[in-house]
Formats: sequence, structure tokens, C-alpha cells
Amino acid sequence: MPATAIGKGPWQNSKGTVIAKDVDDLHSASNNLNQQTALTERGNMIAGVGMQPNWHDAMTGSQADGRAFPANLNLTCNNWSSSTFGSTMLGHIDRTPKTPANLESWNAAHMSRSCSQPDLIATGGNGLF
Repeated sequence: MPATAIGKGPWQNSKGTVIAKDVDDLHSASNNLNQQTALTERGNMIAGVGMQPNWHDAMTGSQADGRAFPANLNLTCNNWSSSTFGSTMLGHIDRTPKTPANLESWNAAHMSRSCSQPDLIATGGNGLF
């Protein structure tokens, strides 16, 4: 059963567009997170693939099903308290029809190099949650 710490849904972006109707939808390939709907809290689109800079990585620290990794793996930048210790799982929030299946997860696409701002930027992000 997927984690439900963030609620049961539905979830909407900052403009009211439904991103996912429930936990299962949120963690499935059918969620509505893509380049047009994954917006900032101010309603702005995040610079993604094909844009400069590319900041499409979201720091999640979670597995594809939304569950946390075992704590001893330190995949949350020391429980989100360090820019110098650990690394984190990143998700791609700008998926398009051309996004390869192995890179389309919004919460578990690939690891960061580290938790430093330069390494987050170099991996394709900007420290976004």
C-alpha cells in the first residue's frame, strides 16, 4: 500500500488543475504531472528539457511508489538538513510524450551527485521540492 502521509488526494497545482485524484493515481504513469502542469507556487512553469537552465529535477528522496528509502541510505540530504552530506533521489517534473519511460517518474528518476547547490544544478535541478 502506498504511503499516505501527504493526504489521500485529490491534488491540484497552483492554478487548480488536478494533478492526481488519489494516491494510486499520483504514483502511476497516468498522473497529470507534466511540463505544463508542474508549476511553482506562483503558477510559473519550471524550466525543463530543452530550456536553459534545465531545472526539472525535484528533490523527493522517495521511491517510485512514494515510500521512503531505508533511513540508513541517507537519500534525503541528511533528512533535508544538509547541503554537504548525503544525496537524494530526484524526480522529473517536466515529462513530455518524448520522455523515455525510465526517466519519467516525478519522484524517482535518478540520484543527485550530492546535496550541494552546484551538484544539484549540474544534475539538472535547482534544489526544488
